[in-house]
Amino acid sequence: MNDKLLEGLPFAEEEKECGYFKDIPVCENYITAFHWKEDWENIENKEDYEQKAYTALLEYGLIREGKYFYQSQCGNCRKCTPIRLIPEHFKPSKSQKTVLKKNQDIEIRIVKDPKEYVTDEKARMLSDYYNHHNPDDEKITPSMAKNFLSSLASSYSGFFLMEFYCNGRLIGVSELDISKDDQGKDYALVSKYFFYDLSPETLKRSIGVFSVLKEIEYCQKNNISYYYLGLFIKDCRKMNYKTNYKPYELFLNSQWFPLMNDPEVIDLDHPYTFPAPGELYDRINLCQVTEEITSHLLYSAYRQGIFPWFDEDQGEPVLWQCPTNRYVIYPENIHIPKSLKKEMKKSTFTFTMDKCFTEVIKNCREQTRKGQNGTWIGDKIIQAYTRFHKAGFAHSFEAWKDGKLAGGFYGILMGSLFCGESMFTIESGSSKEAFVHFAQAFAKAGGKMIDCQMYTENMGRYQGEKLSRRVYLKKIADLIDRPLSAKIEI
Repeated sequence: MNDKLLEGLPFAEEEKECGYFKDIPVCENYITAFHWKEDWENIENKEDYEQKAYTALLEYGLIREGKYFYQSQCGNCRKCTPIRLIPEHFKPSKSQKTVLKKNQDIEIRIVKDPKEYVTDEKARMLSDYYNHHNPDDEKITPSMAKNFLSSLASSYSGFFLMEFYCNGRLIGVSELDISKDDQGKDYALVSKYFFYDLSPETLKRSIGVFSVLKEIEYCQKNNISYYYLGLFIKDCRKMNYKTNYKPYELFLNSQWFPLMNDPEVIDLDHPYTFPAPGELYDRINLCQVTEEITSHLLYSAYRQGIFPWFDEDQGEPVLWQCPTNRYVIYPENIHIPKSLKKEMKKSTFTFTMDKCFTEVIKNCREQTRKGQNGTWIGDKIIQAYTRFHKAGFAHSFEAWKDGKLAGGFYGILMGSLFCGESMFTIESGSSKEAFVHFAQAFAKAGGKMIDCQMYTENMGRYQGEKLSRRVYLKKIADLIDRPLSAKIEI
């Protein structure tokens, strides 16, 4: 992406009526246009500039509407989110394969000549489609639809149509944009609008799904990096279908983010890079805000010294944080207080690893903690870390007495680094003893550091070390890919 293309391109603020939610009276947008550029008249190849600058605007989450580009900036409203698909990795689902199979008789034509954009057949189809799907709006006539179609060529130089025919009869039209990279190669395909025939025969075909699948196929055949689907709106039926096509990314907090891909999939070779603490927000520990916690995000976060810490009960989104200071324990040098040694000599507890992860994390949620009102462990945390446990990264350590769960804790294992998350106690002393047994077994297995996140009196008894964020991140960089020399034996 070449940001220099956007130099001299001014942005304005605009208020307009929200087209999706009646309870939101006004949408606040940032808008710009190519012809606003300071030296627009001096650009010799305007078509080349438009198609390359379009890519830069797409990377910043802007959407084209006519000759203008906009981005919604409606305060704390996150309902309208730009979405894009990565065609290279797309594989159709079982139901999508069925749609492709039942539409094998459809002929597809690519139309790039503006003279062919306007026909009576298309104008009638567009007016019928629009009036049917927008009953509360002013009706448009075929003549008005013709005027709209004739204006498409002048809006953007990279515009074209993908038309769908059955036995020679037009049954659907996709309006599409293409953008280019710095070398002039096709970079992104942008879905603008799709309208289709309303006959029962066409509706049986799931023609809307078919059009998306063929547009993705067009990207794959032409090595196009991204397929943009406009806005994803979770609470709008007409706009929430877009997450049926995976893998996708959402534009959140000024960057494209793999927010809602398959929650169980982890791409070990391509961890997500979080923004630095305080880079996006006026909070020194906060790196990122999301709505979901996927296993890939957890994997990426712990590699970068980041973890999710938020109050789900209070309706907070997921806050990915990297504290300015950390407290760590080196298992080889763990200090065991005399009183605890005495307790352990006469202990009646037995200890296990990964015996009942879900029970452990749920008990951690129920644990009453001094100075805390409630818990940060909600359903979202439990579901995410349970998935991460199944993936082999999250582990539980249990203390048992008379066959019953007496205490324990859970955390994340990355190489020779263990990141403790939470602890609970039912029988007095159980979790302390479980922790010491774990630390000793971890040291024997080659474990080098236990991250306690922050200093507490409970962890302070083991005489660890307080580290600055900079030192902590430097230390874990050497540990996260250093495998243990042996299995942890509890």
